[in-house]
Amino acid sequence: MVRVMNKFQIALEITGLLLLAGMFAFIYIQWNQLPQQIPAHYNAMGEIDRWGSKTEILIMPIIGIFLYVLLTTVSFFPGLWNVPVQITEENKEVVYQHTRNLLIFLKVEMIAVFFYITYYMATIQPLPITFLPVFMIILFFPIVYYMVRIRRLKTRRI
Repeated sequence: MVRVMNKFQIALEITGLLLLAGMFAFIYIQWNQLPQQIPAHYNAMGEIDRWGSKTEILIMPIIGIFLYVLLTTVSFFPGLWNVPVQITEENKEVVYQHTRNLLIFLKVEMIAVFFYITYYMATIQPLPITFLPVFMIILFFPIVYYMVRIRRLKTRRI
């Protein structure tokens, strides 16, 4: 088990919970203004390619809750993680802290993206054409960043 969370991790967890709560609050506030048909899917260009019932707007926060619970649970069991270095007694704590940072950061990013998409669904707008490339950068940058950091731990004494 990984030790208690550090301040950075706690701040990220609070941010994720606030985003999740904010997404539900936003939907609640917008519910009566939503038309019966809203965008239910977007293609790679950000164009609306399927319309659905307004209840489909609840899919994003429900998936958000599922991911939040799943990644939170997984973050407490480092034995389940696949890390790019050999775990030793010397590096175990640092590698696990970096990996937990990554998991929590990805969780917050996904919830933020779900909130963003929910906003566009509620306001009946296509996503910006830049959404997909920006989303991919937002998703993969922290993965690469933390994996490089963890790999570098292998080459220096901790």
